[in-house]
Amino acid sequence: MKYPAILLSACMSLIISTYTNAQEAVINKGGNETKANPVNEFSISAQIRPRFEYRNGAYRPLQTGEAPAILTHNRTRLAMDYANEDKLRLRISAQNINVWGQDAQVVPMNASSGNFSVFEAYGDIKLSNTMRTKIGRQVIALDDERIFGGLDWHPAGRSHDALNISWKNNKAVEIQSYFAYNQNYKATGWNVNNPAGQFYTPADAQPYQHMQLLYGKFNISGTSYISVLLNNLGFKKDAIANGSVAAAKVHNMQTAGANWFGNYGRWKSQLSAFYQGGKNADGKDKSAYMLSGSAGYQVSQPVGITLGADYLSGDDYGKANTGESRYFDPLYGTHHKFYGFMDYYYVAGPNTVGLLDTYMSLSLKPGAKTDFGIAGHLFNAAGSIYNGSDKLSSGLGSEIDLTFNYKVLPMVTINGGYSTYFHTATLRTIKTTPNARGYQDWCWLSVNINPKIFTARF
Repeated sequence: MKYPAILLSACMSLIISTYTNAQEAVINKGGNETKANPVNEFSISAQIRPRFEYRNGAYRPLQTGEAPAILTHNRTRLAMDYANEDKLRLRISAQNINVWGQDAQVVPMNASSGNFSVFEAYGDIKLSNTMRTKIGRQVIALDDERIFGGLDWHPAGRSHDALNISWKNNKAVEIQSYFAYNQNYKATGWNVNNPAGQFYTPADAQPYQHMQLLYGKFNISGTSYISVLLNNLGFKKDAIANGSVAAAKVHNMQTAGANWFGNYGRWKSQLSAFYQGGKNADGKDKSAYMLSGSAGYQVSQPVGITLGADYLSGDDYGKANTGESRYFDPLYGTHHKFYGFMDYYYVAGPNTVGLLDTYMSLSLKPGAKTDFGIAGHLFNAAGSIYNGSDKLSSGLGSEIDLTFNYKVLPMVTINGGYSTYFHTATLRTIKTTPNARGYQDWCWLSVNINPKIFTARF
C-alpha cells in the first residue's frame, strides 16, 4: 500500500472540504450575506529534522580497531489537527524515518514502506465539563518524562495504542488513566479477520501485552505540584510450536511512586521515589526502587546551575542471582534526558546493574535566540560487579555534555552538541568491551524545521 500517497490524498480532501464548508458558512438572509461564527478549526503542520552524528563511542566504548559511525538521519512528519470547539479534537500524524543515502534515487514501484508509519492517530472527545476521553495511537508523556515520555530525541519518537480517560477540576486536580490490550499476529499469519484464539509476542511490537495506568496531579500553587503514578504491565511471550500456538503465562509488574516539583522564584527543585514489584517479563520476582532529587538556582538572568542525583537499584553482575530481581526498570521514559547524552544507560539495552548518577549542569542564555548548556555526570553501579572471582570497583566513569540551541526563525532551530566519556575497567566489563580505546566522544548537529503550513476556521 502506498501510504504517502494515501496521506497526501487525505490532506487534499480535508483542505477542499475545509474550503467548501467555509463557503457554506456564508448565510444569505434577505440578500445580505453574513458569516456564521466559526466553531471548527483545521490545521496542517510539518516537521523536517535531519541530524548529523559522529559516533566515536556513543552507546558503548569503541574497541581498538573499530571505526566510528558517521551518519545523517532524518525525521519527516506531517500532522493534521481538527477541533470542533472543545467538544472533539482529532489528530493524525504520519512520519517517515530514514538514513541519508539508504533509499535509492529512483524508488521502485514495489518498494517497501517499512520506514513510513503513523506516529499519532487519535480522537479526543469531551464527555462533560470535567471529563474527556482520547482513543487511538497517542503519546503518553507525564511529568518530566522519567517513567513515561514521548522520546522526542529519537527520530521515531514513542507512542502507545491506548484508551485515555481524564478528569480535571479547575486546574487544581488532574486525573489521567490509560488502558491498553495488545495482540501481535505477525508470527501466525493471522490478520484483522482472525476468528479465534490470541497471540502476542513483544518481537517487533509494543513491549507489553496489557497496561493499566492511573496518574494524579495535585497543584500546590501555580508553579508547584505533587503527582502520583500507579501502573501495571502485563508481559507475555507466546510462541509457535509444531505449527500450533503455545500460549505463555502473563507476568504482571507493578510500578508505584510519587513526584514533587517546586518552582519558587529563582529556585527549582524536584524529588521522586518509585517502587517496582510483581514479576518481570521473564517471570522472576521483582523488588526494586528508584530515588531522585535535584535543586536548581537561577544565579542571574542568563546563568542557572543545577545539582542532582538519581539512584536506580540493580542486580549483581557476573554472579548467579537465584533470588528476586532488584533491577529497577525506568520503563518508557525519555532516558536520554537524564543519564548522559551518550546513552550508555537504559537506552543501549537494559542497565541491570542499576545506577547512581550524580550530576551538575550549567545553563547560559545570553539572548532570546541562543542558549548553551554544560553537564557533568559521575556514574556508579548500584549492584556489585564481578569479573570471575574478582569484585570490581563500582565506578563506571564520567561524562561531559556540551549543547547549544539557536533559533534562526520562529519555526527553524539549529542545535548541536559534543560529549565525551571517560570509562573504567568496570564499565568495560559490563559493556563487554575489554579492548576499548582510550578516548570516546560523540558530536551532533541538527536542524529542526517545524512550520504550521495551513490553518482554517469555519
